[in-house]
Amino acid sequence: MMLFIKSNWPSEVRSAVMKAAFLMVLLCPIASAQSDTNVIEIVKGQAIQGGLILIKTAPGSRLTLDDAPLMATQDGIAVIGFHRDDTAPVVVVATAPDGAVTRREFTPQTRSYEEQRIEGLPPKMVTPPDEVVARIKRDREMVVMARSAATPIAHFTGDFAWPAQGIITGVYGSRRILNGKPRSPHYGIDIAAPKGSPVIAPQGGIIRMVADLYFTGWTVIIDHGHGVSSTFLHLEDTAVIPGDQVNKGQVIGTVGSTGRSTGPHLDWRINLFGKRLDPQLLVGEMPQ
Repeated sequence: MMLFIKSNWPSEVRSAVMKAAFLMVLLCPIASAQSDTNVIEIVKGQAIQGGLILIKTAPGSRLTLDDAPLMATQDGIAVIGFHRDDTAPVVVVATAPDGAVTRREFTPQTRSYEEQRIEGLPPKMVTPPDEVVARIKRDREMVVMARSAATPIAHFTGDFAWPAQGIITGVYGSRRILNGKPRSPHYGIDIAAPKGSPVIAPQGGIIRMVADLYFTGWTVIIDHGHGVSSTFLHLEDTAVIPGDQVNKGQVIGTVGSTGRSTGPHLDWRINLFGKRLDPQLLVGEMPQ
């Protein structure tokens, strides 16, 4: 920075200009250092429809996601996710303990989805009779409640494993045609396996729900922390109860065909609160 001071300026003006310049030289490096300490970086995942991203900021930072508070671990790790049809960008703002503010925008990449036709389902499982509508409503309320926990555990930061071994027969996001009738998209991964095959926890957490639901049969939900949960559908048997703390790899039940199902399989789903995510983006290809 170059400074020009005219000799004909009054002495008090020359003194004030020099003091101001001195302060600018001192403060510029400090401001730069503050910004460098509060970078918002992606440590896992990608911005894509159905994707889950782990971001890291300076420990102790206050975070917001589109102006709403966003949980972070003591190490500064937070999670954001994108629903099947999300297209709008989201904005994360981090305010570090030293006051530095950093803003980063994430725009999800769009995807194309398959169409899947399933025939041979009992008619009552495609168009439920009036007498079970109230039960279906209660089932949904139970699931929403189980997925709403904002627990400060951090199992979601670890690597996830496949909860069962088998053949993938259904993928995330596919448009479902059931008995010739369009229905809601599929939000999980279907894994065909022999009835009674073990189902394990893909990551540690707390059991939030174990219930026999109309559409999904015996269903288990694990809370992995910060709103990230796994749901396991159509189980034959369950080996846990609500409140149990489970470790990654622990058996939580067995593959079945309960609820709306045409054969033994596990339907595994991942949620970030109300956002439905793609489990396969977390685990990659099925091991051989």
